[in-house]
Amino acid sequence: MIYDLIGTMYTPTGVMLTDSEGLEYPEMTAVDGYHVNALDVPAELDAFVVIPTTAQRMFAGREDTVCLKFTDRAEWLTLGFEELEEAL
Repeated sequence: MIYDLIGTMYTPTGVMLTDSEGLEYPEMTAVDGYHVNALDVPAELDAFVVIPTTAQRMFAGREDTVCLKFTDRAEWLTLGFEELEEAL
């Protein structure tokens, strides 16, 4: 499985803010969950598949990108797909 760790995703609230230089930018709020995109997803991850109305990220625009949502990073790590680098 090829995966892309996204982590926390953000969405605009509809409120515009102004920075110290007078430039406007959208206020953003965190979307619940820990997000991962993947290709060639094994069946054991079917329970974590979500189908967003508009995907914010995909693999180079590939339509076979699968969006996964976990409660948090710890839940993702318990599944054993990501190998953490050990401290030297």
